[in-house]
Amino acid sequence: MLPFYEVRKTDLTVKHNNYEVKFPAHLHQYIELLYVYSGTQHIKIDNNDYCVNKGELAVIFPNIVHSYFKSGEEKADELLIMCAPRLLGSLFPDFKNQKPDNPIISAKNIDEETLFALTHLKPENSFQVKFGYICIILSNLINSMILNVDIRIPQDLTYKITEYIENNFTENITRESLAKIFNVNIYYISRIFTNNFKMNLRSYLGLIRCEFAAVLIRTTNRTLTDIALDCGFDSIRTFNRVFKDIYGISPSQFKNNIANFTGKNLKNK
Repeated sequence: MLPFYEVRKTDLTVKHNNYEVKFPAHLHQYIELLYVYSGTQHIKIDNNDYCVNKGELAVIFPNIVHSYFKSGEEKADELLIMCAPRLLGSLFPDFKNQKPDNPIISAKNIDEETLFALTHLKPENSFQVKFGYICIILSNLINSMILNVDIRIPQDLTYKITEYIENNFTENITRESLAKIFNVNIYYISRIFTNNFKMNLRSYLGLIRCEFAAVLIRTTNRTLTDIALDCGFDSIRTFNRVFKDIYGISPSQFKNNIANFTGKNLKNK
């Protein structure tokens, strides 16, 4: 099953989980932080498996494929933070074009100020308080992390292309159309998606379109044909095939039984 593109209703999420999370492979535009108060959390980031232990922090930058999984029946108490880069404005570098050399920050490398913010940040805090703590955390992390940038690609090109797709995915988008808009070679476009997302442009578009379609199925009474065409698919047949490849069930099955799709044993982030 392909990873899916996660869309959230808010730009800032803070959640306290008292269990080890299980969540399938996905990507999104947010900066995601996971701090473990106690126990362990298993996570796969960019095809690498990690075990995040007590006092450690996982850092996931935008548009990096990742998933959460369990190993046995281990307990966990953890804090999940998701923040849209647009909230940060010019206060921080462009996270969409970088990723940490090591996405797991050890307990000994977390300074006292960051630790204070991580242990005092609560879901029930006001937006202003939560945002303030997150700025403290990110400010200190930047100074302690080694960030990698793909110097073969202009630093802002990946961001511009993904932003364009997020705003226009219902249109007919191809390698050729993107190459013309951004004045680059079509193979350059292919390399951006292969290097950054481990998939081609068609698969990336399918993820975004199907995630939007799933939202429409959950929240409207529109027909599947209308939803397919409005999400950018050229036919209901293509929509059915791509949706099933990603979610494991057809759109009609998803519509009829959403509860069975998530599963009783799947705990959301």
